[in-house]
Amino acid sequence: MSTQITLGDILDNVNDLTQNYDVTSIDRNNKIRQVNRAIEYIKRRLSLQSDKKIYSFYFYEDVKFYDLEDGFDELLKLYYNTSSIEDSDKNIPRYEWNGAKDLELLSDTGMVSNKNKVAFTTINGKNQLMLVGANLRGRNLINSFDTLTGLTFSADVSNQTADTYVKKQGSASVKFDIDTSLSSTSISFPGNWDIREYINISSAYRTYIKFPTGTTGYFTNVKLRLQSSTGNYYEMTTTTQQDGTAWIDTDWSFLSFSLANATTTGSPDASAINQIELIFTHSGTFAAVTNIRVDYLYMVNPDYMDCVYLTAVKGTDNTGNTDKIFLTVDTDILSFGPYAADLITPIALKAALFLWPQLRGDTNFWQIYKADCEDTINIWGKVYPRDRMTGIFGSTQIKR
Repeated sequence: MSTQITLGDILDNVNDLTQNYDVTSIDRNNKIRQVNRAIEYIKRRLSLQSDKKIYSFYFYEDVKFYDLEDGFDELLKLYYNTSSIEDSDKNIPRYEWNGAKDLELLSDTGMVSNKNKVAFTTINGKNQLMLVGANLRGRNLINSFDTLTGLTFSADVSNQTADTYVKKQGSASVKFDIDTSLSSTSISFPGNWDIREYINISSAYRTYIKFPTGTTGYFTNVKLRLQSSTGNYYEMTTTTQQDGTAWIDTDWSFLSFSLANATTTGSPDASAINQIELIFTHSGTFAAVTNIRVDYLYMVNPDYMDCVYLTAVKGTDNTGNTDKIFLTVDTDILSFGPYAADLITPIALKAALFLWPQLRGDTNFWQIYKADCEDTINIWGKVYPRDRMTGIFGSTQIKR
């Protein structure tokens, strides 16, 4: 038999195994559904190599939720990607990621336990990881905006002040008004920053802006400019909040500027950034703005993570190029074929029981089922035992 196993092979085996029994005729689509259920049953009992995948992403200590790939089924392990020599010492007990329950992490900031924690959740209506922990490289405060000292405003700004009553972090925010005399508004301040280390690790600048009611449409984008000399700078642009949602005028908007997406003008010197400028680009509907606020600009330096998980993907289409969570046509290829052809019979027997429950009362069939399905799975379980992520709560809970 070819090591390439298809959905059609399983369906043929279902027919072969039941042809000598008194069973009713069942629609083929129903058979396909129950074969899929049987495969899921087997996948819950074993940890086949074809069911393990790695999803890589950047972890930012100020972001709790991370979207996952289609087909993510169960978290097995989270660790630091060690693709470079400098990353090789990260996966030590002190930095270990412990499994937790999602409800425990909703209000957890990580500041009390001082442990890195991870959980799988669907609380936002989609598959996500929740991470609570600290980056290996600490965040850098760029400007707290607690004072006007050192700030330079464009000519369209007036009534600027440090507001100690309305603020997001620190002791104050910077509040100001904008008139209609210019096409953009800016706040700049001097300093001395070397960003060479951060350009290639997807570091990001974050800040909070409180748009007055009804004014979010007054701005096309917000830019952050890192300048080493006149005409030589890096520039990052955002039109949304950090999570991709629209700016809001009912609370603070959380803006993010990724160095990985920075454009270059002139020949900036990454080792000698001496001015940072925040620029608000006016839209065609811009009108005078009163009491806009800016607070707390900082840089966060992410860690590149590898997440090992069990996938719900059962195979591919006949080309082998398109993953399929639900197999639908005879030519769909099952993922375990190259090394676990012995699973054809257990899957077919399990599907047959789903299709014809009365077979449980047939002594001969039940003996075959116990020997060739359950006993076979137990044997395979010694070769490919069911993996679980362990952590502060013990083994992960299996989604049913």
